[in-house]
This record gives sequence, structure tokens and C-alpha cells, in this order.
Amino acid sequence: MTTSTAHRALAAFAALTASTGICANVDDRDWCVTYTDHFELVSDLPRERALELVVQLDRFRSAASALLPGRAREAAPPIKVIAFKRARDFATVFNSTHVAGFTRPSLDQSLLASGPDPSGEHLNRNTFHEYVHYLVRSRATLNLPIWYEEGFASYLSTLSIDPAGVVTVGRIPYAYLRGVLLLPGLSIPDVIGERFRLDPRRHDLSEVYGLAWAIVRFLHHAEDDNGERYASRLGDMLAAIDDGLSSEEAMESSLGLDVEGLKRRLRNYYDKDQLPVFQFRTETRDRMAFRRDCLDAVETRQQLAEVAAFHHPRFAVELYESILAGNPDQVDALVGLSRVVSGSRASELARKAYRVDPTHPAAIVRMAETEVLGCQSGSADCGDALANAIGLYTEALTSDRHRVAAAYGLGILSLYVERPVDALEYLRAAYARAPWSPQIHYYLGEAYGRSGEPKQAVPHLRKTAFWHPDESWRQKARQMLARLGEDPPADRVNRPRSAP
Repeated sequence: MTTSTAHRALAAFAALTASTGICANVDDRDWCVTYTDHFELVSDLPRERALELVVQLDRFRSAASALLPGRAREAAPPIKVIAFKRARDFATVFNSTHVAGFTRPSLDQSLLASGPDPSGEHLNRNTFHEYVHYLVRSRATLNLPIWYEEGFASYLSTLSIDPAGVVTVGRIPYAYLRGVLLLPGLSIPDVIGERFRLDPRRHDLSEVYGLAWAIVRFLHHAEDDNGERYASRLGDMLAAIDDGLSSEEAMESSLGLDVEGLKRRLRNYYDKDQLPVFQFRTETRDRMAFRRDCLDAVETRQQLAEVAAFHHPRFAVELYESILAGNPDQVDALVGLSRVVSGSRASELARKAYRVDPTHPAAIVRMAETEVLGCQSGSADCGDALANAIGLYTEALTSDRHRVAAAYGLGILSLYVERPVDALEYLRAAYARAPWSPQIHYYLGEAYGRSGEPKQAVPHLRKTAFWHPDESWRQKARQMLARLGEDPPADRVNRPRSAP
């Protein structure tokens, strides 16, 4: 090592070890990445435990596929899974004690984060639960209400596979689910009234997940008075919800279950000491190809910052700034920090990243995004900015990892510059990756409408009107439907009855 190299290394080390306390030594663990065909596992678990988790995830993927609707869509980059050995480290990185995991879909690379329960248990089950969300989003053509999706994820998370390849699904923690059903303050109408998200400020999430699990397990296994399984009509119920009905309305019209009837049947159903499970056989493989790389201090902070940015931006900022203190030209940190901060600093960081490496795909995409930020505020020459952004996005189409995100950006910009036919081509690519996204549906509907295909536009705009979590977007979709001569659907989103 040369003297100058040694000085740089010492400076980087000093910058990395200087902490304000928020990092809480999470980055001091031994972090490694295990790469397989379907997963990119970032974890501080011991080597054998990490490899075991990857193998179990792969077996779960194979078995769960038989229980999921639809089929897998366009191949996406391997999902990034970050698994924490310690529950307190998960809470530190994501600034949350309410959940032990989450999934964040993305056009580039989706993220799954999980940790054990505070007791240190159930890492596999928490990871499987979150992975179900990813699998559902990658296959389903229907948008699912959050109560059903969470309940289904809990239901499948108990899936087990024995050495002979026999899969068992539907095992029940009887005491837990029976206890949840008896809680006086937990309302079935409130839970099935949740369409988009579960709010920890309004609900005890453990109780809500438990009730959702109990309802979904019942719907998949139980029979009505005529001996017909509710599961045979479950698809009709979910399709009706996807098409705008409230969960209560769809459950009654498709299954013949009103809220009082559901409450009564749930208690009777779970009063039994043993309930049947589903079993089937699947193929398993004993060996799988993998590569495992362990991370240095900078790489560890980069990984943690990327996954923390959405839920704990202050933590991500500290990590990114510590990286840049040691190397001001680190492109990934410049790009990442530009996404966490706002205003002129975000643009300056993106421009610097692009100057340092104009061939870096993430820097190209981020530069394209910041080019048009001024247009939205009216402070830039949008003619030049739009042309520059279009050129950058077009360049990024050659990147396997960022191709779909670039196509989405080009689709939106093509609408701005009055090229709706081009917009259709690009937005279809984004739709193929994320058919559940109500925002992609909105722009696709707009592109069809402006291309003279209003009939094609209507179902996409209806998806936005029913499924965008932001009411302002739902309103925009209804207005566009009205302009196309369609009666705009009412905003029939359930409102929790106990909500303020």
C-alpha cells in the first residue's frame, strides 16, 4: 500500500467510524451478500444460517407458486432481501417497532426487509410473509384489499415442506387466533374496510393481522351451509372488490356472508380443536448455485442506506454523508443521497454523480429525473429540460437493471411532448413489470385516451379511480373518465367505522 493510499484509507476509516449515535453499531456487524438466481440476500446472519434462509426461501417460492393466482410476469431482477439477525437492528434502520418486515415493490429491484420478532424468533416466517406480498404483486392481475393480502401472507407464511417434498399449508396458532376473535375492541367491519394500508396509529397491527389471518384462513378452508367451499367463489369476491365494490358488499354478494354472519361463523369455526390442512407434493432441490461476497465498511453503509431511505431518511442521510466524507466522488452514494434530500441540493448531487461517471446507469436515470424537476415548479426551460431528460432516459434503456424505470419515465415525458403513441410503447413495458400499480394505470389510460382509443383507456383509469391510495389521484382518474364520456365511478372506498 502506498503512503497516499494508506492516508486515504485512514481518512475513510475515520469518517466511517465517526458517528452521532443514530447508527447504533448496526454497520459494525459482519454483513455479506448471497446471490442466487432469484434472491440477493444482504444479511449479518452467520454464513450457514444465511445459506439456510436462502434455500428455504427458494423452496418456499417453488411450493407457494402452486397456491398463487395467475402466472409470473416478465422476469425481474432478483429481489433484494435484507435479513437482520437482531430485532433491535431492524428497528434502528427502519425507525419502527410496529412491524418486523415490509416489502417495497420497484420497477428496478424490489426490496424485502425482515427481522426476527423481539423475542429473536420467527425470522423465516416473517421473511416468508413479506415474500408472499412480492409473489402476489408479480403474478396477480387483481388489486387486493390490504386486509386480504396481509391475511393471505400470514396464511401462507406457515407453509412447510418436509424432506420428501410434502407441502403443508394452513397450520393455525389456535390460541392466538381465538384470542384475537374475542377482543372486544377489534371490529371485523373496520378490518375488512381497510383497502390500501394498515395504520399503526389507528390499529394494533398484531391484532389486525391476526384477524385478517383468521378471516382468510376461514375463506380458503371453510364450507357454507350447503357444503360448498367458500374458496370456490373467492375469486368472484376478489374480482368484485377489484372492480370497485367494498369488501362488505362483495363478501355478501359473492359468498352470501354479511358481517354478523361472518363473525358468528368465525367463532364457531375456530372453536374446533383441530382443523384440516392442505397437503400436496412439490419438487425440491438439495443444491443450488450461489455466490457469497462479504462487504467492507463502505459497502455495508451503502446497502443499509439504500434500504433505509424510504422508512428512515435521516438514518440514510447520515450513512450517505459518512461515505461521501471519505470519498466525495462515490457515485452510488451521490445518487442515493440525491433521492433522500430535496430541492437544489438533490439536483446538485445528481449532477455531480453524472459528471463523475456519465456512463453509470443509476446516475443517468437520476439525472433525467432531476432535469424535469424544475418544469414542475415552472422555474426551468422545459423545452431543453425535457429534451435532455428524454435523451438520458433513452440511454438508460440499455441497462438491464434500470430499463423498465427508464421506459416509465419516457412514457410520462412522451405524454408531455404530445407523443401518446410513443408513450403507449414505453408505458406498456412498465405495466408488464407492475400491472398492480394504479399510477402506471393512470398514465396508460391517458396515453390510450390521447391516442384515440378511449375503450382501452377506461379499464386503466377505473383501476386508478378504485385503487390509488391518494384521493387526489382517484379524483384525477374520475375526471379523465368523465372527459372520455364515461360516468365516473363513485369513490366507494371503505372508511373504518371507528376512524376519527
